[in-house]
Parts: sequence; C-alpha cells; structure tokens
Amino acid sequence: MKTFNNKYLLALIVMLLLTNGISFFAIAQANTNKTPLIEKYVVAYKDVTKMKFINDSALYSEGWPNLPQTKFWQQIMKLSPDSAIVSSATNRKMLDRISTKAWTKLSETQRTIYKDSLRKFNNIGDSVVVYITAGKQDFYEFKKVMPTINRSINVFKQNDVDPWYAQAILLIESPGKMNTKSTVGANGPFQLMKAVAKHQGLIVNGQIDERTDIEKSALGASRLLKRICIPYVKTILDSAHLQYKETDLWFRLLVLHAYHAGSGNVAGVIRKINPCEGGMQLIQTVWQTTYGGFKNASQNYSQLALAAYCNFNQMIMLQRDSVFLIDGDRMFKAYSYCKYVPYDKYSYLGDCLIQYETDLLEDIIPFDYFINQTNIIKNELAGLAPFNKPYNIEQYNNIGFKLLKAKKTEDAIKLFKLNELYYPQSWTVYHGLGDAYRLMGQKDLALLNYKKSLQLNPDNLDSLKAISRLADK
Repeated sequence: MKTFNNKYLLALIVMLLLTNGISFFAIAQANTNKTPLIEKYVVAYKDVTKMKFINDSALYSEGWPNLPQTKFWQQIMKLSPDSAIVSSATNRKMLDRISTKAWTKLSETQRTIYKDSLRKFNNIGDSVVVYITAGKQDFYEFKKVMPTINRSINVFKQNDVDPWYAQAILLIESPGKMNTKSTVGANGPFQLMKAVAKHQGLIVNGQIDERTDIEKSALGASRLLKRICIPYVKTILDSAHLQYKETDLWFRLLVLHAYHAGSGNVAGVIRKINPCEGGMQLIQTVWQTTYGGFKNASQNYSQLALAAYCNFNQMIMLQRDSVFLIDGDRMFKAYSYCKYVPYDKYSYLGDCLIQYETDLLEDIIPFDYFINQTNIIKNELAGLAPFNKPYNIEQYNNIGFKLLKAKKTEDAIKLFKLNELYYPQSWTVYHGLGDAYRLMGQKDLALLNYKKSLQLNPDNLDSLKAISRLADK
C-alpha cells in the first residue's frame, strides 16, 4: 500500500477545507472563542464530586489582578466584618484599616477629622471621597457556590451562552445562597427581578418562585444575557464605532454592567465617555463615570467580578486536580509528609487547628467532626514538649463566641456545654451559655447561666448588665 507524505496529506486537507469555504484561521478562531473549562475533584465532608469551572487566562495575561480596584475588593472578600478598609474613591487605594466597632463609636465630627487627616497624610485632595468598607468574608461563601456554578455552566452551554457569565454572576450576586431576596425584590442565585424572570419564562407567583431553582434561574439568566444584555452591548459599541470580540474580557465586563444596571444606563455611560477604543482603560473610565441609575454600586459590579474570579481561582487551583473544601483536612493530611523540626511542627499543627475552626464557622464540617479532629491534633501536640501549649478553655470559648456571631447557636451551646464538663469553674463558659440561650429566646436558661457566671466572677460586669437587661423585659 502506498503511503502519503505528510506534506501532501496536509495540502489535501487544506484543499478540502478551502473547497468547503473553511479556513484554518476560522478553525483557530472557533477554538479561541471557547471559554476554557477545567474539571476538578471537589473533596467535601464524606463526598467527592467532579465539577466544572471557568479558568480565564486573560484575567492574568492582561494584568487585571494588578489594578488597585481588584486588589481592594479581593481583600474585602477575605476580611472579617469586624474590620473595615479605608480607601480613596478615586482608585480604591487603601489608606488605613479600622475596627468597624471603633468606627461606629465615632461622632460625625470625629469621622470628618479622621478622614481629613488621612487625606493630608496621603497627599490627596480635599474633594476626594473617602470610603469605609467593612469586610464581607461572611457573604462571599465561594466553597458553597461550587455545585451551583457546576450546574449552571451546563445550563448556559445548553442555551448557547458563554458560561463565563454564569460563574461571574454566581460569585458576586448571592454566593452559596439559593433563596435570598434583596431589598428591591430580586431573588435566587442569579438575583433576578420578578418582572425580568417572568419575561424570560420563569414562573413567579404567590405559590411558586422558580428563581430559587438553580436550573430554572440559570435558564432565565442565560436568556436575559442572550436576548438583551449581549445584543445591546454590541449595539452600543457598534454605535460608538469600537472594535471588539465577544470573548474580550472588557466586553464581558460591560455585559455584566448591563445585567446589573440595565442596558440603557450602560449606553448612557458610553455616550458620556465617548471612547476612541475599548479595553482596560475604557472599563477603568466606566468605574469613574455616573449616568442615571449607574452610580457607585453599578461602578463596583465588574470590580467585584474581577476580584471574585481572582480569589476563586486561587482556591480551585491550589491543588493540581482536586479542591479540598475542608482546609483543616488538606493541611493535616499533608502533616505526615512534612519534615519539620519540633518547633515548626507545633506551628504547623497550630495552623491546622485554625483551619478547622474556619471550616466549622463556615459550616463546611459538623461540630462532632471538628471536636474529633482537634482532639487528634491536641494529642499530637502533647508529644511535642517542651513546645506544647494545650488548646485550652479560653481558645475553645473564643470559638464559641465566634459561633454565636456566625448565628450557629446550637453548635455554640454544644461547645460551651463541653467546656462546662471539663471546666465547671469557668465563668466565661456560663456567660457564653447565657448569650446563646438569650439569642434563642430562652430567657430563664439565659438568666440561670448569667447568674452562675456572676457567682464565679463577681467582677464580671457583662453578665451583670445582661441580667439587668433581661430583668427589664
């Protein structure tokens, strides 16, 4: 049998493609237009699931994470609500960090003096607005949104809509929450307004709200993007005589703005800017431009999307083929492979304990699993004398109060009860139980525990104040 030379075979393929009106450029263009998908094994508590996510290399190759706005929102998404970042409205440059509790205690005069001093110290104009933005770590629950992203990507692909938008919207609108109604009436993971959802074919009435169904909500959102947002943004840019590709990241960010603020507001912003070209510079100008209903929240929308994509990518790309939702497990399982001297072992195990605390507070693991794993680590620490510093009552109590703040009252009671068993003379244990029962509306039990706390520590003013407040009700 005669074999073809490779160059003749290549020439034959080219001829066939050209005969049918197809070029290699078209094939290459089609391939580059595909949104890159990655598959990861997501390891959860007693569960391993293969999921799909978006990995947008343009985000990094074009330098979007280097923008001060992206860096600012990345920090906010990782910051506890107890803290706030003070920033310049011009570019979101961080000027200071402050306790939210301390900020709320300042008078208006004190706040003005504080902001003026920051302007002077940083050599920025008196007219520059200074923002105080509290941490949003409790809102951006990226681990919980993973299954929603995976399912929504499939719906978007079936509806022939770029799944990049599915991940972007889910990361910033209502991450990890299926039934969250906003103050303006939007609901579901894609935060669709009632009229918009119904217009896109969803059922929303007194008995049924399909916005809280992930597949239905994803279908409604993809239809909105396909029928209105994307076509309108293309029309806006065509009218401005700007060149673009639908896979350009700056184009996608404009589409997100249309999804959030409406195409009319985006059209007004572009007309006001009157740009000569698209790209990153145009998006940065959009962030500084207002028009109609396009104000601060609208300007922030694509900034949030960029920051969320960066933080999410950091999490899912940490391991080669897996994503460990339980960070404590990820660290502790690697412990046996660590070749540390005893002091470093103690430090490493301490970090494992902190990670398990975070896993519990984020509702990634149940209480019993947390106690089991931390007990194993405590036993390991016991063999590291003289570096051993036991995971004591004070540390466990602190976790209990954090659980109360996270509204995980039942877990807090379990922890305080466990501490009561081992440390029956601890006044903080009973004060914690008093707080927990008070939050649950069980006044009698709250008073009983506050009084026990006061008996053990008569100088405990917090329990005394709590008893006084409950007695007045």
